[in-house]
Amino acid sequence: MKAIVVDKNSADGLDFSIQQKIFEENGIEFVLEDCQTEDEIIEKCRDADALLVIYRKITPRIMDALTNCKVILRYGIGYDVIDVDAATERGIKVCNSPTHCLDEVATHTIAMILAMERQIVFFNDLVKEGKWLANAGFKPHRLACQTLGFVGFGNIARRTADFAKGFGFHMVVYDPYLDESVITDYGAKKADLDELLEVSDVITIHTPLFDSTYHLINKETIAKMKDGVMIVNTSRGPIIAVDDLMEAVKSGKVRAAALDVVENEPVSEPGHPLFETGKIICSPHAAYNSVEAEEQMMAVLAQTAVDILNGRNPENIVNKKALGIGA
Repeated sequence: MKAIVVDKNSADGLDFSIQQKIFEENGIEFVLEDCQTEDEIIEKCRDADALLVIYRKITPRIMDALTNCKVILRYGIGYDVIDVDAATERGIKVCNSPTHCLDEVATHTIAMILAMERQIVFFNDLVKEGKWLANAGFKPHRLACQTLGFVGFGNIARRTADFAKGFGFHMVVYDPYLDESVITDYGAKKADLDELLEVSDVITIHTPLFDSTYHLINKETIAKMKDGVMIVNTSRGPIIAVDDLMEAVKSGKVRAAALDVVENEPVSEPGHPLFETGKIICSPHAAYNSVEAEEQMMAVLAQTAVDILNGRNPENIVNKKALGIGA
């Protein structure tokens, strides 16, 4: 049996040694590829029993060429790079690493909120220019006087809410898939999307990327927000229509934004329009990152592949129900 990594260089600095050890101990050949195109994936990975992917899209055409494939695994929590419906139609299991970076992304989200409200990047740049101006920029507000709105309330958002409580935020949640009791257990109030947009001082995005959430934050939804709102996105870039966001920041409707993910990332132009106003801060899709999170993810995905190739069904099969697999 063979497990193949599609795009080993899509994320810099990953250490695959944990996976190598687990696969070797279970008699599974482990191959690292760096495919850039559909055709390359088909050519180099067609005999994979387990396919592991970071960022390359796994399409129906690729799946049709994977004659031995039993499972496709995504490095991370989100799995939108995989056509799950197509995998299900072909009897292929799709798996992720659902809990590996909860603390990391939640911490990063809070760090971005603090960096915006306290203008850390802005002040740092001023001081480097020799300008010691404590009252430059906008007047910040006490966090305990603000409402933090969560768009989506999965595991990462809930961990973020745990952290946010310590700052005294009032919290509201838009998540149509959750019972109100789940939300109130975290000290938050359930709201519909329009209500959340109207009352939130800070909006943090935690929903997966679906057709229904693509460009969920756009010119129309931004218009419903408070003047001077701040927006954080540590989920998926295309949830925010980036041109609409930039326009809103320029107009002052949005006071500041902090993005770990951006539509059409990576952002590699030094003079990218995102940075024209100085009110948008970015990190390079790095919120997930820590030594502990990487080690956990590598171990979970390798063991998941081993389990499935040996006829077991672990909990992290995302299309388990669609495949008719029992608990």
